[in-house]
Amino acid sequence: MGPKGAWGFYGLNASERAAVAGHEVSLVAGGRRVLQDCSFTFPSGTFTGILGPNGAGKTTLLGLCNGLVTPTSGRIVSLDVTVTPRSGQALRKRIGYVAQWRVIDPRQPITVFESVLSGTYGKLGMFRRPGKHEQHLTEESLAAVSASHLSDRPLGHLSGGEAQRVAIARALVQEPELLLLDEPTASLDWNARREILQLIGQLRQKYYLTVAMVTHELNALLDLCDRVILMKSGGVVWQGSTSEALDSVRLSRLFDTPVEILSRDGKPVVLM
Repeated sequence: MGPKGAWGFYGLNASERAAVAGHEVSLVAGGRRVLQDCSFTFPSGTFTGILGPNGAGKTTLLGLCNGLVTPTSGRIVSLDVTVTPRSGQALRKRIGYVAQWRVIDPRQPITVFESVLSGTYGKLGMFRRPGKHEQHLTEESLAAVSASHLSDRPLGHLSGGEAQRVAIARALVQEPELLLLDEPTASLDWNARREILQLIGQLRQKYYLTVAMVTHELNALLDLCDRVILMKSGGVVWQGSTSEALDSVRLSRLFDTPVEILSRDGKPVVLM
């Protein structure tokens, strides 16, 4: 079940290095315990899927990993840096973060190019302006997500799928060591979801990224993820290989609803 079992103290084999490791992490916010004694890892170079019902603490877990939130107790080490109130800002310069898609006001006077270029500001600091190098990185990042043709388009005039491509480009322009994604396909139509998930898989391989993604796309896990973390009620209840995670009993308990695993062309298909 937990990371202190066969997966070792942080869920790692002896030869593996953790990009992120949390040990008995708890968080109290607004008088409410949001996370309780969470121990977990994202092994370096792997793609980890984070699953669980709404309110499980998945988004909060990502916030801890990039230093947006600091734990009330326990310890989390991200890219060899212990997360503290002081270390968070420097840490976020090394981590790309893609939030859930949200509707952007079409009157917002910013272009796609300007939005992606803004991803370089964190590394530049307050008193330096983007130069040719940052502009080149922006062009490369837009090309990597097949969005160069959107460069001059107002940000608020994009479809959901286009907007998520731009958000991913803005994360890539930071040249991150770790990429965190919070339900990047939420509210997108079926075709856009498929394209975004394929893109994430391609970028992971191209840039040799460690990736962690909160998702409800159970049927995409085998194609994308090496490992899975299951969360419920503010706790990490299980972590292990993707093939082991796709278990009907385990998933039924996680979501409190019957989950069936079928086989189609030798590949598991999840039905809820």
